[in-house]
Amino acid sequence: MTRRRFGHLVAGLGALGFLEPQFVARALGPAPDRLSWRAFRTATAEGHWQLTDIEGEVPRDLHGTLYRVAPGQSENHGVRLRHFFDGDAFVSGFSFREGRVDLRSAFVATPEREEELAAGRMIYSEFGTAAPKREDSPAGPLRFKNQPNVNVIHYDGRLLGLSEGGHPTAIDPATLSYQDRWNFKGSLPLFVPFTAHPKFDPKTGEAFGYGVTQGPGTALTVFRMEPDGKLHKLHQVPQAGYHMIHDMLLTTNHLVFVIPPVRIDMAMLFAGEATVAEALRYFESEPTRILVLRRDGSGEPIVIEQPATMVFHNGNAYEQDGRIVLDTILSPGDGALELLHAHASDRLPEVAPPRVVRLELNLEKRSVALRSEGEEEQEFPRFDSRRSGENARYLYTMESGIRDDPLVATHLVRHDLHEGGTARIGGTEGRALGETVFVPRASDGDETDGWLLLQGYDTERDENFLEIRDAGTLDLAARVWTAQHFPLGFHGNFVPDVFVASA
Repeated sequence: MTRRRFGHLVAGLGALGFLEPQFVARALGPAPDRLSWRAFRTATAEGHWQLTDIEGEVPRDLHGTLYRVAPGQSENHGVRLRHFFDGDAFVSGFSFREGRVDLRSAFVATPEREEELAAGRMIYSEFGTAAPKREDSPAGPLRFKNQPNVNVIHYDGRLLGLSEGGHPTAIDPATLSYQDRWNFKGSLPLFVPFTAHPKFDPKTGEAFGYGVTQGPGTALTVFRMEPDGKLHKLHQVPQAGYHMIHDMLLTTNHLVFVIPPVRIDMAMLFAGEATVAEALRYFESEPTRILVLRRDGSGEPIVIEQPATMVFHNGNAYEQDGRIVLDTILSPGDGALELLHAHASDRLPEVAPPRVVRLELNLEKRSVALRSEGEEEQEFPRFDSRRSGENARYLYTMESGIRDDPLVATHLVRHDLHEGGTARIGGTEGRALGETVFVPRASDGDETDGWLLLQGYDTERDENFLEIRDAGTLDLAARVWTAQHFPLGFHGNFVPDVFVASA
């Protein structure tokens, strides 16, 4: 019997109640001894804390809350979760007010999570981990959770926990309690999921989102997010299969999608033969497609083809002399997919690293006029969101500095897109860093007038921290220790003048 089959057997016996969860965990073997595993393992506590263990001084004019969300588990009732995206959503809010920092963290109590807690077993399959089968389980497709564990935004008076597996999850900004599945007041169709990366235009106040229709007639459906909390459909672009489209870019007049040649094998999925991760297929003989749509809903789609490459996240984009200039993160082949699915393995595979790439699009000729490649081992691009759609000077990325552990970031990198060159901070042994978020000091300040907020994890203390750095110098203003451990997660956003409840 192979180790994998043995693992499935043990997990199945645990789900049937024949084995205690503690025995199941021991039988599945020790957890991987990597920084990325330790930094993303199951959260150890929920609650509210006033944080007082602070190096430096928290800026008194930092006023609002940094919300972050993460897959909060590395195991589920004795079943070790295999994929980097697996785990119930765990949301945190760091509230800053008059130099004081309050932290509230909690699992999002979705109906599926509550059902599993009541049953004492894993019932729903995750993105990359199938729930153990039981004799009384109905045949057919796997039952999946819609995990709101990828991103969290503040919209229409509530937090929305996001992924592209289904509709958003509404969360109370003060208590972090679950409210409901959110369909934008009835305007998001049942079988259209919603992106984890909507885009906001700070100049016009407009926002945009999208989803790929599930089921027959697969299409990319693009919406404008209206001030009344509803969606207005702008485009419906047919797709040749269910493509993975994780992010988009916004310019003054256009929405841009960099679509890798990755599709879900829906037949395998609905036959119950695979998880979503196992059903993902990378077609190296097909192009990566750059799809350009007018943001007012008019006109026909423009498609520009490029050699096959993998993409999750983009930076900023802007229009210049009738062309579109965009920054994105590309990696060759399907190594990124393989790496994410190997999260629970003892050793991670060696794969080609992602790098920053700048593309200049000639829309008239439907071609890439210029392509320039930047540094490797880069992901999670962010910038001053007030410059969305403009020629912003700085792009921030997280860099992996451990050769055999590319799932963890160890450095923050600032790329100067106007003058050239980079600046780095981090690299402390045993420390992992999460995605940075830029917070302006004033609404009309420049790109250096503000702070960078980034969550981290320290192995020696087995504890999370939050760094506040000056955006101009990258110097540390304060490091706030939490006395807790919870997974770093992927994305988050700062919301001014909104706070978590203190009791």
